[in-house]
Amino acid sequence: MPRRARAFHPGLYHLAPRASDSRYLFENDGERQSFLLELARTLERFEIALVAYTLMGTHYHLVVDSPGTGIAPALQRLHTWYARMANSARERAAHLFRAHYFAREITSDEDLLTVCHYVAHNPVEAGLVREPFAWPWSSAIATAGLARPRVPLELEPIRSAFGGPPNWQRNYKAFIAACSQT
Repeated sequence: MPRRARAFHPGLYHLAPRASDSRYLFENDGERQSFLLELARTLERFEIALVAYTLMGTHYHLVVDSPGTGIAPALQRLHTWYARMANSARERAAHLFRAHYFAREITSDEDLLTVCHYVAHNPVEAGLVREPFAWPWSSAIATAGLARPRVPLELEPIRSAFGGPPNWQRNYKAFIAACSQT
């Protein structure tokens, strides 16, 4: 029996697609940059706002604000495009992404902050960097105001979760810099 389609409704979601096996989704920075640019174009087309992201080797994490429709077709379009591009460059023909990806609705400001902390710390936990603001393929550094964003970000959900101006970015930076999750 086929798997039922996921029912997404308006709200924030944590998404984490993975490679179909142990191979890398992103083998170099050029692939990461191309993926980010296409991600931004695809999300804009489906009217989905990107709140946070981290690109790893075998998977990636997104926090998105969705109008309720479009997540599944947006990821299908993005993954099809990227798999064709990566497989062509690597002279492969196999599936690149797993058929099913992690998707969970974010239900509160506290939940959003916990997910953002997890997403920002993923490269640290993987041993790629010593602190989250050192990973160039994450939105954490831009959200903290330490660099320009590589792609457009919708920071209002995070800004709101930290109580808004004037100190939200300083509070975000301190929260992300903390080693233990809340």
